[in-house]
Amino acid sequence: MKKIKFLVWTFMSFIVFSCSTDNVAFTEEEQASEVQIDQSELVMKEILSLGFSEKDIVDMGSYYLVGNDITFSKTGRPQIADEDMTAKQRRTTYLVADNTIGVRIDPSLPSNWITATRNAMAHWNANSGSSIFLYETDYYWPYQGGFLFNPEIQVMNDGTDPLPNNTIAAAEFPTSDGMPGYRIRINLSFNACSVSNNLRFYNMIHEIGHCLTFAHTNSSFGTHIAGTPTSDSNSVMNGGTACTLSSGLSTGDRTAVDTLYPLGITAPSNIQAYHDGDEELTMTWNAVPGATSYRIYNNIKETGKTGWYHYRTRTSNSYSRELKVKYRNGYRMMVSAIDANGNESKMVEANYNW
Repeated sequence: MKKIKFLVWTFMSFIVFSCSTDNVAFTEEEQASEVQIDQSELVMKEILSLGFSEKDIVDMGSYYLVGNDITFSKTGRPQIADEDMTAKQRRTTYLVADNTIGVRIDPSLPSNWITATRNAMAHWNANSGSSIFLYETDYYWPYQGGFLFNPEIQVMNDGTDPLPNNTIAAAEFPTSDGMPGYRIRINLSFNACSVSNNLRFYNMIHEIGHCLTFAHTNSSFGTHIAGTPTSDSNSVMNGGTACTLSSGLSTGDRTAVDTLYPLGITAPSNIQAYHDGDEELTMTWNAVPGATSYRIYNNIKETGKTGWYHYRTRTSNSYSRELKVKYRNGYRMMVSAIDANGNESKMVEANYNW
């Protein structure tokens, strides 16, 4: 799991920097204005460095909308392009460091968009040649004075920062610290065409792709990924296709994902969970060659929340804990394997023997 990122801390860090490099006394409002100006200029530099032209950039107030479905927060972290980056369809500057990614889906979204998001996550997870695994998790859960887990991607409506009515959704790219694009905004006022459930599904596959570094296949910005076609009419990452997407990851898309995020270690198999009918739960699985440890993820129905969180790490291929019988039927677990280089396998859910 990744360390929690506090935007407040980021904001205050910029204020401290401003104060330490300028002898002029500013009010708090003036300091905030200076921070906003400096940071937005860095973000603009980032956008241009990725190969976008100024005509591709729309100023939406608190963020820039680029290529009709990519957003850059004016107060976000810049990811200035690395001039020495080698060509690895198309990618942006940074990759996601931890390929097991928690996603929070705002429960206030319409059920059809929630279902589309979950199905799109499953579609990415089913790509057997890559290490990308997306799992649904709730928002910050207080635990012993901190937070036990933190979703890396937020799927939400665009209510606070409205998108143009001809943009169905918009996402962000990964940043220099290895984090995926932080959020996907869904435009519930989109009116360019009639939106079917299939269209929601394919558009969510597309937006998740942006969060993982993938640019528009049919564009000129970004770096071409070695081993993929220079054009691909079937790519789910083609831009300008909000109303016409009709398939998921193409063969070229899958090659791109497998190239950038190869499968480092196989997942555990034969995961069996047993309960003694009182307060004892035991789970076992087949040992994975090359695994140095295993991560156990639980759901959190016990706390009244939903989703998964990283609960324990084990070096052996078994796990046990106390679990009262009243929680047994609602309790769920998944296991992943970790190798000596820190690569994590896909997560696999247990078979429940109760």
